[in-house]
Amino acid sequence: MKKIIISILITVVVFFGFIGWGLYLMEIEDHYGDLQEIYFESQSGDLIINNETKKIGIITKNWKRADVITQQKDTLDLHDLIYINGKENKYEVFRPKTELNFQELDYEKLINFKQKGTIKSIVKN
Repeated sequence: MKKIIISILITVVVFFGFIGWGLYLMEIEDHYGDLQEIYFESQSGDLIINNETKKIGIITKNWKRADVITQQKDTLDLHDLIYINGKENKYEVFRPKTELNFQELDYEKLINFKQKGTIKSIVKN
């Protein structure tokens, strides 16, 4: 009898765990849509650049949101950096291999770092 109760409890916990995981993934899909790849592939501290506006930011993540800290010290949602006037802009996410001075970065320096291999491209469209 004890084994049956333990088996039922484990089954219930696993069942509700899968439901919770599914709801979590739906939350990310609903909020980010096509940008969910950035959410799942990036880490806090990665650099993101909007290639059309040349705006650079650092990604900060928590368990259900990815925010971007810009050089102007604004904190934007990932969606707000990529979508301008309802149109998805070209973007690229980089992971630096060494620490970079974020305030001194500009578009040209970032491209140079990419060519030298100092930063690694993670996601781009």
